Amino acid sequence: MSVYVEDLALIEGKTKVNAAEQLAAAAKASGLSPITIALDFFKLRKQRGKLKLYEYLMYKLYDRSKYTDDQRSRFISAHIHWPTIKPCNDPQWWSVTEDKWLSFSILAAHGVPQPRNAAVYDASPRYYPDVPKVHGADALKDFLTTCKEFPLFAKNLNGMWSAGAVRLSGCTDTHVMVDGRDPVTYEELANDVFGDRSYLIQHCVVPHSFFDGVTDAVATVRCLNLITDDGFRVPFTLLKLPMGANIADNFWRKGNLVCLLEPETGEIKRIVANRNGELTELDGLPGSDRKFLGETLPYWKEVLDVNEKVALMHGANRFGSTDIAITEDGPVVIEVNNGCAFELIQIATGEGFLTDEILAFFESCGVTLK
Repeated sequence: MSVYVEDLALIEGKTKVNAAEQLAAAAKASGLSPITIALDFFKLRKQRGKLKLYEYLMYKLYDRSKYTDDQRSRFISAHIHWPTIKPCNDPQWWSVTEDKWLSFSILAAHGVPQPRNAAVYDASPRYYPDVPKVHGADALKDFLTTCKEFPLFAKNLNGMWSAGAVRLSGCTDTHVMVDGRDPVTYEELANDVFGDRSYLIQHCVVPHSFFDGVTDAVATVRCLNLITDDGFRVPFTLLKLPMGANIADNFWRKGNLVCLLEPETGEIKRIVANRNGELTELDGLPGSDRKFLGETLPYWKEVLDVNEKVALMHGANRFGSTDIAITEDGPVVIEVNNGCAFELIQIATGEGFLTDEILAFFESCGVTLK
């Protein structure tokens, strides 16, 4: 089983809950009966957001002291993300954003700062003119044992959610050090880690000293981008923060945090953790004296400038997002997305994604939410 398959199982497992146990826990927390909560869910799921049970429970939408009916109706399910945004974007641009090497090449041609490519791992006949192409254990050994700079970050060439991503911190003649795992042989790296997937292998970005003592992995700013007839808007900005031994910032990885940012200033307004399936707002960084709340990210104007440049380069996609790291030299674009996870914004804000602005935008694109 490849790391990609392992990660997908973890991601999919987040959506599977024991309904009886979850309802019992919600009933205990709220003082409502499980039947009352279940009936309320069945009523709410028929509305435009089409929420699943685990989402309804995760957001605690049964808590009427926390939400009005209007506020509850503004939550939207992650499971209708792609059909919802499809009318907003040009399908011909899908590969431009989702193919990591192609995206890198287009951005590089226009001077957008990115991580440096080291190699592509790929069994297909495809040609990558500006980077070494390797496949199989022997080729990996030849490449890694002559590589002069570690660590390396390997991510699926056509993947999402950082599924299957690994960080390689070094190698010997017989083994490769994979962060968070036991050392693997070159055969194991080829067969059990990469498997049948293609990977873009890049030199790791060094985070800005702002993140010293917080994480040595790469935190990224997620900017939600809307392109309308009236111009360009960024209604939400978040910070995805990897914690502990996690090598990537996605919220599905245990222990990671998501922070709500003020779009105009980059100030950290809210920090949220997932503690055993329960969303918890924090008053500071866990295990640290540093609050983090109220601090302002460095290079914020530059972050917004490069985000706008990248978004408008992909202007055929009216709804999208950019993931941007911050280094001592300024912002570095990690990834361009042909969409943006609804749930990530709802988790960060504690509110439904369907604000008046978002609803008006969807309507302008011909999106119908029933």
